[in-house]
Amino acid sequence: MKKNNIERTLFWFKDGDISLHGLDDYYFSLGTLLNRLLNEAYRGKKIKFINLYFFTNDTYRHYPQILKNNVHYYGGYLSYYGVFNYKNFLKLNEAEKDRNLWQESYGFLQECAKSTKNNELSAAIEYAYTKGLQMNFNRDYKVVECDVILFGISVKASIWINFKDDGIYSKLTLEKNNLQIFEKGIDKTRNGIEFFLEMYKNIKVVDDKIVIQGRKDVDYLPLTIPMDPGVLKANVG
Repeated sequence: MKKNNIERTLFWFKDGDISLHGLDDYYFSLGTLLNRLLNEAYRGKKIKFINLYFFTNDTYRHYPQILKNNVHYYGGYLSYYGVFNYKNFLKLNEAEKDRNLWQESYGFLQECAKSTKNNELSAAIEYAYTKGLQMNFNRDYKVVECDVILFGISVKASIWINFKDDGIYSKLTLEKNNLQIFEKGIDKTRNGIEFFLEMYKNIKVVDDKIVIQGRKDVDYLPLTIPMDPGVLKANVG
């Protein structure tokens, strides 16, 4: 698996002295999408974390030591302290909120790139911004993908991460000739749990059973999923 040059991109929201943890968690998915798209294009020096702070003017009044519209970079941690109009944001529908945060993030990161003289980051955010719009901000993605042989049939096995309003889900799918022939849910957690994105490491077949491998500290992994040869062969024709 390709190693990311940017480990994580996170959004943080605050109104006055109140941390808006609900927004932090809900838009964790959008930050994850941004991070993935940045890594598709970014070839610059490694960045451990990008933290984008969406703070209201009341927050900056409460904490005058924090400078608004400010870039801070130290030890691989890149931060931008932006201004967030929370009242106007609440008036938007969900699609408009996504677009608003995407546009603001683009501006924040371009300021970061300019301040740190990181031309590679500037190019990566141009790419990520355009592709995110083209994808209509679809957060779902494959975290593991490999070719396996089941009952003598070659199929593509994938573990998906799906972001929904009530949490983050994982599922297994099998594809043949770019058509999905099998799907099974695996697990669910609440929004904002980074660990969930890193649990799954590999898929293999043992005695015509799917075995999902992952972190040793996850009690149900490795997970064995029996397969029905009749269903599999019927679906591939």
